[in-house]
Amino acid sequence: MRFTLIFLLLLGSRFILHAGIPATTLAKTLDSLNPTQRAVLYQYGTLRKNAGQAVADSFWMLRQPVLGAIDQERGALLAEELLQSARITYNLEKPSRLQALRGVFTTSRLLIGLAALIAVVAVIQLLSRYLPGFFSWLRTVLAPFIRWLFNPVALSWELLGLGILIVWLAPGIPEITIRTIIVHLGIFFIWSQLTAIHTRRYLFKDYSDEIINILESNNVTPVRAFVNVSLPALFTAAAIYWAKLRTGDPWYAYEVIVPVMICIFALPPLRSMERALTKVLFPFPAPVLRTKDQRMIAYAVISLLVWMIMVAVPVRIPESLLVLSIFLVCMLLVLSIEDVTRCGIKNFVWTQVITVSFLLAVILTGAQYADIALTWTGLGGLLLFVLIKYWEIPVLLGWSWKNKKAWGALGMAVLIWGIAMLLRNNAEWFVFIK
Repeated sequence: MRFTLIFLLLLGSRFILHAGIPATTLAKTLDSLNPTQRAVLYQYGTLRKNAGQAVADSFWMLRQPVLGAIDQERGALLAEELLQSARITYNLEKPSRLQALRGVFTTSRLLIGLAALIAVVAVIQLLSRYLPGFFSWLRTVLAPFIRWLFNPVALSWELLGLGILIVWLAPGIPEITIRTIIVHLGIFFIWSQLTAIHTRRYLFKDYSDEIINILESNNVTPVRAFVNVSLPALFTAAAIYWAKLRTGDPWYAYEVIVPVMICIFALPPLRSMERALTKVLFPFPAPVLRTKDQRMIAYAVISLLVWMIMVAVPVRIPESLLVLSIFLVCMLLVLSIEDVTRCGIKNFVWTQVITVSFLLAVILTGAQYADIALTWTGLGGLLLFVLIKYWEIPVLLGWSWKNKKAWGALGMAVLIWGIAMLLRNNAEWFVFIK
């Protein structure tokens, strides 16, 4: 209750501080501009910044009819906003001679590759026609080597070595799409083949079933979980981090948190503390939980602790924090549904408090770090929470939606419309970035 009161006070004080700034009006004006008007304002802002006010004023007088009713003061504010947040993209309107020549060279390379492929097929056909015993001899000579090369154990080690080589060398590929595909292929080889080698199950279906069994059941020793799950995930996280450092591509920062969390979930100390961790979300006596539910609750609590540590430490990885926040929002929303866990009324109320507190914490953390994606993750979670409780609470009070789902859907539409009107008419309440 105290946390909610503090949040409302902060929200109200923020609204008071920004009441005199027409940010909402400017946002609506910016949203209504067509591409030509945005281009003119961007050029005006560039001239103000680089060429001086006199040149910018001359440009404004020349192009002002394009902007309609926008005065120069408002245009300056909009131009500054566009300079900070917009990005220019160039589209090829008319093919040039150089572009045509590049296309010719690309076509020639493709034709050379096609010619080589056809030549190989033709040579194989000629060998089979004029040397009928050639393939039988080749099969006899190479059969032992091929059997050794492609047996499951050797193939796993070969693919692991190939994955390491790919992650080591592929960041040097200049073309971003090809580089990303190849690097992710190498990361997949590292994770899958390390898992296959540790579990000694070399088919994907076999070792994937083993991992699911480790993560969901209680009949696995902590050491086995650590060896078969944590170690491969740890090496995979190191490979992703290496790719992030070498390439500078932003998406690896989003991905690295996934193997890190899987590694943490299977650590022996945490595996032995799962029953105690469950008490954080379900502190009151409850019916016996299923093993799967208990494991999911423990994972949610561990993720919550990791999230708090990531917020508290001075070194931040905002991309990983965002991914973990989305995961936790989904987990807590599911666990807050009474029909999922059947945990009793006291635990149900406590879970609602934890869920709402976390969603508010995500919003405030996004505001503190000026991370709009994190802020909207919390706001989106609150919206989903309200919609879920709209359907759930009447059922808990004895109401039945049977034969009334159409009316319920209509009521939900009205609820969503009301939230949309609240957002539209009081947009500044929901913008936490200065």
